[in-house]
Amino acid sequence: MQKTERLVAITVLLQARGKMTAQRLSNILGVSTRTIYRDIITLSLAHVPVSMEYGPGGGYYLPDDYHLESAIFTREEAISLILSADISGNHNLFAGDTDLHHALVKLEAVLPEEYRIDVMAAREHILVDTSAWCNKTQEPTHLETIRAAVLNSYQLDVLFSDTSCCQVHPGAGMLWRRIEPHGLVFKGLSRRHARVGRWYLVAFCQRCRSFHTLRVSDIEQVYVHEETITPRPNFDLHDYWREARKQLEKLKPPIIFKLHVKAVARYSTLHGDVTILKEEPDGSAIVQVNAESMDDAISYALGLGADATVLDPPHVRMAVAQTAQAITKIYS
Repeated sequence: MQKTERLVAITVLLQARGKMTAQRLSNILGVSTRTIYRDIITLSLAHVPVSMEYGPGGGYYLPDDYHLESAIFTREEAISLILSADISGNHNLFAGDTDLHHALVKLEAVLPEEYRIDVMAAREHILVDTSAWCNKTQEPTHLETIRAAVLNSYQLDVLFSDTSCCQVHPGAGMLWRRIEPHGLVFKGLSRRHARVGRWYLVAFCQRCRSFHTLRVSDIEQVYVHEETITPRPNFDLHDYWREARKQLEKLKPPIIFKLHVKAVARYSTLHGDVTILKEEPDGSAIVQVNAESMDDAISYALGLGADATVLDPPHVRMAVAQTAQAITKIYS
């Protein structure tokens, strides 16, 4: 979301929901609280009458008689903002949270007539289908519960593999931990279909007194406590994830392999992180593919069927061959 879109979204949220804290706004818009503070200053300089109430139950708010002026954004920005909400549909973290959608409906209602005509035309001629073929993306079982705990700053008891806390309790398998959830991160994967990825929970473990990154799909059970988390003013989710991602990449380096791909597959089914290394006269090519794991590499190669052959490295070629043989044995 660009800054102008974010400024409009903050104004719409305050108008639709009333008083909101900087932390709540940052959680919804996916930015740091420092960014929200800067945005509030920008809105004030633009004569948007944002006020602040301090103390428990406080937050930013707009006067009851204030109405959003559409003149603070351009025709293109208005269309982009409205269509972004349409594109996101129910495929986002806030699928059960309709207030932002309702707020954007209100925004569309106050657009100038010529803007609304352009939005209608864009909806008629621009379509983004984010669903996979013949499949419905399944969210991790406990994602909605964890999302609510993150936004309400509630502590959690979670049952998960001990890989994140191995320095405290090695080899314990599945274990319970009391954690303080501080953020959720969606990490996209290299796939043919859009919106494929994994959710990660960034949380402070009360036992080992440090932050950890947990894959949401690895969490077996969740229990929500009404006890709130301890505020940690120096924590910034974006800064944390930047470093955590580096560590995750070190622990799980990508699988790099080469394929000979026939022309028909090269132009129709190649996807993801692919580099063309050599083009052949018949239209085929030698390509390099980066996959996130061996399973991903096998799935990628087999997904191309007989139109692609793994050339290198030998262990990837062997893994693909063994999987193909196992499939043949099942169906023979």
